[in-house]
Amino acid sequence: MNTSWTGGQLQADVDRAKLEEFEKRVDPNNKQQTDLLEEMRRHTEQLEKSRKYEDPRLSFSTPEFKEAQRKFQARFNVNFDRPIEYGMVKKYPWSTPTLQKLEVPVDVDGNPWPLDENGNPILKEGVDMEPSKQFERMAQGSR
Repeated sequence: MNTSWTGGQLQADVDRAKLEEFEKRVDPNNKQQTDLLEEMRRHTEQLEKSRKYEDPRLSFSTPEFKEAQRKFQARFNVNFDRPIEYGMVKKYPWSTPTLQKLEVPVDVDGNPWPLDENGNPILKEGVDMEPSKQFERMAQGSR
C-alpha cells in the first residue's frame, strides 16, 4: 500500500489545470515541447489513478496526522517517570479485562513502585504526581 499522500482532489484539479495551460502554450511543430507535454500527460494520468484509491486517513504525511502525532507524543512524554495506578485487569484468565485502580502502583514492567512511609509513590525530583499542571503548561506554551 502506498502511504504517501498525493494531495487529494484539490491537488488533482491544480495538476489538471497546469496541464491544460501547457497544452495551450505548446508549439505542435516543436518535437521537444510535444514530448514534454506527452510525458506530463502520462504523469498526470498516473497520479489521477493513484488518487482514485487514496484515503487521507491512512497517510502518515498529512498535516492533520502530524499534528495529532505531536499532541500524542507531548502527552505521552508527560506520563514518563510516574507509576501506573490504573490498568486493564482480568479477574480470571477467561474474563474480559476491565479498567481498575491497582492495589499498588507499578512501573511499566509490572514491578511494584517504591513507596514512602505514608504509602505514596516516590517520584524523581521535578516530577509531579498530578500531570494536569504539566498539561496546563503545555497548553500555554502552544499558544
